[in-house]
Amino acid sequence: MRYVVFAAAMAAVATTAQAAAPGADARAPTLAEQRSFEQFMQRTAPGAPLPPLHAERAPDGKKWIASATADAPPVRLVLPLCRVTRSRYTQQADDSWRADSSQHVWVHHTTNCGTPPAAMVELRAPLAEIDMLRLIQAQGELLQRARLLMAGNTSCAPTRSRNFQLRSLGRSADGMFVLGYESDIGSKVDITVRPSRAELTAWNVNCP
Repeated sequence: MRYVVFAAAMAAVATTAQAAAPGADARAPTLAEQRSFEQFMQRTAPGAPLPPLHAERAPDGKKWIASATADAPPVRLVLPLCRVTRSRYTQQADDSWRADSSQHVWVHHTTNCGTPPAAMVELRAPLAEIDMLRLIQAQGELLQRARLLMAGNTSCAPTRSRNFQLRSLGRSADGMFVLGYESDIGSKVDITVRPSRAELTAWNVNCP
């Protein structure tokens, strides 16, 4: 009986340790990466809090990329919309660091925007606040209408019945709105939306 209890306890410890360990595609930063990032931040943003650094395997699987993200304080837009500027710092092949920033919005129904949620929508083009809100509120219905367009597109048809989440808002070259979605298996679809005075119409789809 004691052996059974001991074996069960050891199995639980092993399971916990395995769950806490980084995945095969992520690891903790090396001391050299951490020092390099600290020096970069001291030069570019002295006194700013240091965001946590992590390393992920590159898409080709051959190298590791160290990066960190930091969010500015959220800003309240037209109710119930919030926006945040996110900075991403990425180590380059020559060990230098690159800083990029992006704008993200989400719907939040209280006065204080709070902490940015994981599922935010990236702004890829300047849009009026009321248009952002209108598109986010209508995105579910627009997606359902776009599934009919996906059925007639050879690139989109295989994934037309997947679950999709809105990831970005932008504009096409001809000025229409573009809603970018990602599916539960990682596939992507861009839905071009034609605006009118009182209606939004799913006009075209593209599956890159």
